[in-house]
Amino acid sequence: MPSHQRFRPDENTERIDEAKQIFVPGVTLFDHDGLNRWLNNRNDKINISLLMHKFVPWYRDNRGRLRERKIIIFKIVARLSKTKPVNYQQLKNRHFFDRSCSFCLTTRTRLLIGFAGSGTVLENSLCLHPLYGFPVIPGSALKGLARHYGRDFNLFNQAVNQAEIEEIFGNEPGEKNKDKLKEGKVVFLDAWPEEWEENGFLELDVLSPHYSEYYNQRTLPADNLNPVPVVFLAVRKGVNFRFCLLPSRFYKGSDPNLLEKVKDCLKQALINYGAGAKTGSSYGYFKELKNKEAGCPE
Repeated sequence: MPSHQRFRPDENTERIDEAKQIFVPGVTLFDHDGLNRWLNNRNDKINISLLMHKFVPWYRDNRGRLRERKIIIFKIVARLSKTKPVNYQQLKNRHFFDRSCSFCLTTRTRLLIGFAGSGTVLENSLCLHPLYGFPVIPGSALKGLARHYGRDFNLFNQAVNQAEIEEIFGNEPGEKNKDKLKEGKVVFLDAWPEEWEENGFLELDVLSPHYSEYYNQRTLPADNLNPVPVVFLAVRKGVNFRFCLLPSRFYKGSDPNLLEKVKDCLKQALINYGAGAKTGSSYGYFKELKNKEAGCPE
């Protein structure tokens, strides 16, 4: 069998020898030698995001059932995340073309962004740059975080109302009435790492639900139930991210301090609310450091 081969999603996987293959229905089948040659060929540009989201190792257990070995891909992705693109600084400068209203925070705990993201063959995902594979925090997530935090704590105005919130952030997500669609006055750029970490951005983590059978409504919770370890990738703590806000085309005539108000709101939300998944389990919280200590000049 060649090192890779295309298959249709409707093809029967039972007749494929999964013991030596990496199989994704409708995408690609790799044997271990082919995968290793691909990973070790330094002439190839390995797309870390594609590798994580579209390639999954499978094998057959003693009962002949298909099982996945996500941990193999997770380890490879964590290792590859240490490789810095030669033009990362230029890419970052082009992305943050205007830093007049930007700031840096560092992850105080591990971070899970896009943990249950779509477009992936894995149950637990992570939001990575589609071309270069470093972790990013989408501007849409930051916008929603600032919106809810500012509204819940009246950070913009003691008499703030829904109309004012829509003036700043635009219409509510999922609005289907075209007459109510409104663009906000503030643009949220995706947050990128401020500098490339020598040890990489990603590391393996594990959660072990002890009552999975109870959660699946199979039995009552009891101490004799076996925990089920779930391995996944997370952004490690101590990674500096740069956040940036820009005025939209509707900003003209607004409060001249509006950008600074939204900036302070977002900063407080990241520190106190946290971003991403499992903030209730202490994931996704940030902290602010002094400029020299953080390595993030304002």
